[in-house]
Order: sequence, then structure tokens, then C-alpha cells
Amino acid sequence: MAGADTDARLAGRYELGEVIGRGGMGEVRAGTDHRLGRPVAVKLLRADLADDPEVRVRFEAEARAAAQLSHPNVVAVFDTGEEDGRPFIVMERLPGDTLADEIARAPLAPDSARRAGAQMLAALQVAHDAGICHRDVKPGNVLRAHDDVWKVADFGIAKSTEAAVDLTATGGLIGTPAYLAPERIEGRAATPASDLYSAGVVLYEALSGHKPFEADTPVAVAQMVLDRAPEPLRSLSPDLDPALVGTIERAMDKDPARRFSNAADMARGLTGDTEPVTQPRAPAPTRGTQVLPSPPRPRKRIPVGWWVVAAAAAVIGVAVGVAVLRDSDSPSVVPAETTPTTAAVAGGGASGPPLPASLDDALEQLEESVRP
Repeated sequence: MAGADTDARLAGRYELGEVIGRGGMGEVRAGTDHRLGRPVAVKLLRADLADDPEVRVRFEAEARAAAQLSHPNVVAVFDTGEEDGRPFIVMERLPGDTLADEIARAPLAPDSARRAGAQMLAALQVAHDAGICHRDVKPGNVLRAHDDVWKVADFGIAKSTEAAVDLTATGGLIGTPAYLAPERIEGRAATPASDLYSAGVVLYEALSGHKPFEADTPVAVAQMVLDRAPEPLRSLSPDLDPALVGTIERAMDKDPARRFSNAADMARGLTGDTEPVTQPRAPAPTRGTQVLPSPPRPRKRIPVGWWVVAAAAAVIGVAVGVAVLRDSDSPSVVPAETTPTTAAVAGGGASGPPLPASLDDALEQLEESVRP
């Protein structure tokens, strides 16, 4: 398929133009549907992934998931197909920027954040009602249609809440770590509550101009999501409406049971129609509730030299078997069980969960091999 040519046509119908977006699974190009005479956006699976059965299934699942949803705040899917072994999805093309573009220019005013958030939540509610969790809610997947109309896109890793098989990499989670709910990082199933956590993070970023958790690597970000509380929004913007702040903080509670019962309730919280907190709340634990494994053996301290850290990183890569993308804003594979902290890698005191026994043994062997 002449996918790189601007005059290429798919199915003898869709003329392809410039690339307008890229993601982990493929690229999105501006297009024209010559049969109906309308602008479209065409998402093409990357050529190097077209032969991967799991990726193809996930790509096709996006089209099926989005095609089930008909709502003013959901990007519509018009058509799907395959040409020269490369699947594609044809969607409506929107004239505006993404919410990520808007935030990059400046934080949103509270009223603008409310409107964008309410529409994002309306899209999530219709998806949840259809039994679909988005699983990658982030500013880059919220697009402006026109004026103040926003639509949610990219159901590429969406999962039916009734599905028996999780279409992710074996032993891992696919998503964007900065927006993943703590329970997802711990390996628990996606639920509407985990989408609401992500929506809370999006609104936190929209109002503050930055993510609540930022670090150099996706693994470090994931550890912060598990262990730390974000800086309070009121300390960043003291003039914010307490009800708006309370709604976002409730959505980002580390305990899923303390979040809103559904997206519609959260949307009402944004507009002040629902109390942001309806029950007494104990202080949030530093970690989500979990079943702990048997206590591990005490771990020895490793020298902190740069060459030891590099070697430890290599051992961790083999022992854990998790590939993490460098860009923490890109969908990444995050360890589904325990994730080592950067302090543990460098030999400092670990504040996170105990390391798996296999990784602990590998670190001990590394220490023995480098000890003078």
C-alpha cells in the first residue's frame, strides 16, 4: 500500500493526506472520503505491527468498541478495512486541537475545565453503560470538535467489562502511567472507577498545568502513583472553587470505593449539583489495599556507583521482563505486580512494596559479583 503518498487511496475511496497524529499502534492521517465527499481521519496500524496477531486483535477491538458508541462526545467511527495486509479505521475528522495542546499553552480557566470535564465524563458514561472501559483516558485523547464541544477518542486499548481475555501484553498493563489508577498498576482489572481516576488526573492537569506525578521514567511515575499523594490543588491555586477541587480529589482517591459511583455523578460534582464528598473519609493509605505475599528475605544494600546502577537496571530488565517506553506520555507496559522503586535500584531504602523473590535474588547475585 502506498501509505506514504499523499494521493494514496484506501479501498479505492479514501484519499490520504498529511499525518496529523501518531500513537503506539499507528498513525492518524487526514483524509477525504470521495464517495461521500467529506473529510475523515484514517488511523493506520503500523506496518511493523501488522503481522502481530495480538496487536491486530487489539486494533480491531478499537473499531468494534467505538462503533458501539453513538454520542455527541464520542469520536464516530465510519468504516474499517484492510489493504495490503494493513488494517485501518476511518473516523470523523475534528478541526480543533487536543486538550493536551490546550494545556500546553496554558492551564484552563475553571469554567473551561468544568465544561471539558463534563463532556469527557458524558462520553465515559455512555461507554460504561455499554460495558466498555476506555483504559487510556488522557488529555491527548480528548479532542475539540468546535467551540466548546469536546469528544473522547482512541478506544485502542478499550476493554469490555464482560471480556474474559485482557488484550494486553502478557503479565503487564497497557496504558499511560501518569494517568493509570493505582489498582491498575497493581494488576487489578479495569473498571469504570479506574477510568474516573484517570479523568480526575486529566482535570488536575488541566487546572494546574502539570501532571500530579512526574518523573524521568514510566516505572518511577507508576511508583509515585502508588506511594505518594499529589500536591493539593488548593495549594497551587488557592482561589479554586472548593467543590471543584473536592470533586477532583475524590476522583483521584487511591481507594476505588471512595470515588464517585459513576461518571454522571462525577460530572454533577463538577457543576456543583452533587456534594464532592458524601461520606466521612479516613486518610488515604499510601498504597491501595492489597493481599501481601509472604514477607521476603531482608535485602542487602548495593553500592551506589553509576556502573552498579547500570548493571542493576540490566538485571531488572531481564528478571522482570517488562519493556517500558521512554516517553511517559506514550502508552507503556507497566509491571502488573510489584514495581521496584528507583531507590531500591540504587541501593537505598525502598519505600514501595517488597521486590519479587526472583528479582531480589538477582540483585544479591549482582552485589556478590561487584563486591571488591
